[in-house]
Amino acid sequence: MKRIIFIVNGAKKQSKTLSGIFHVFSKSNFFSKVEVILTQYPGHAKELAIESVSKFDYMIAVGGDGTLNEVINGIDLSSDIIVGLLPYGTGNDFSRGQNLQLDAHFLLNLIINNCYKTIDIGWVKSLKKDTSINRKFINIADIGLGGYISQTILKNNNNFFSGKIKYAQAILKGMVQYSKPILKVEGDFKYQGKVLTLAVCNSKYFGYGLCIAPKADIQDEILNITCIGNVSLWDYFKNISNIKKGKIINHTEVNYTTIKCLNVFHVDEPCPIECDGEFIGYTPVTIQILPKQLKFLLP
Repeated sequence: MKRIIFIVNGAKKQSKTLSGIFHVFSKSNFFSKVEVILTQYPGHAKELAIESVSKFDYMIAVGGDGTLNEVINGIDLSSDIIVGLLPYGTGNDFSRGQNLQLDAHFLLNLIINNCYKTIDIGWVKSLKKDTSINRKFINIADIGLGGYISQTILKNNNNFFSGKIKYAQAILKGMVQYSKPILKVEGDFKYQGKVLTLAVCNSKYFGYGLCIAPKADIQDEILNITCIGNVSLWDYFKNISNIKKGKIINHTEVNYTTIKCLNVFHVDEPCPIECDGEFIGYTPVTIQILPKQLKFLLP
């Protein structure tokens, strides 16, 4: 019999839907142990994952991309644990790209039928000795506007507003205050110039449903790059509907390519970075693919 743990984003309001899901698993004869733990503070999901990885067969993140990111960063990749996701966040961009559902029977069927794939993950590491960025990501790392928006949300953490309202506020602030940095990119993709956003993508979606990397695949052993250079915010938002539809943007300042490794340097001021929607720090960094590293429940 199998053992399963649910690591639940405790900052989200718990619902009858979640209670019903946990009830289904607790009554299943497939499991000898079912544990549900709510996180209590930022970073707690990572700590719980570190503590629990050797004690369970399945670890399910219950939350959004940020909760899943913390869980991934707490897992020893040499372990045999199989990870899953119940999408209970605000944006749920990774689950959107993988057709995952907030449904007990959907998840239970994946487990019983042994439906998992060994997937790629990305890795961001600082190129400066005096900083401690060393972060895995499962969805997308974004340097530039996305990092600025995530940093703004973190600085203005107002619990009176929902995640969507916070994000909208940060977008508006970004439109007014964000100044495109000059970045120098070396490695499999070379670029130097002003950058609105440099998205390094393992999966397709970010920013609440924007299909920024239509060709990204979590099993192809490469990362997809979407580099939006010296593009005005007006031009960017004018193309939002096309990005949502997963259309390739035909613009001289928009580049699509694939990489296995690259280094990103700032020319003037350090540029903010986010991984899976969470602000993690500033350039310079190296980003690379870690191919076939994680067992993940997928349809």
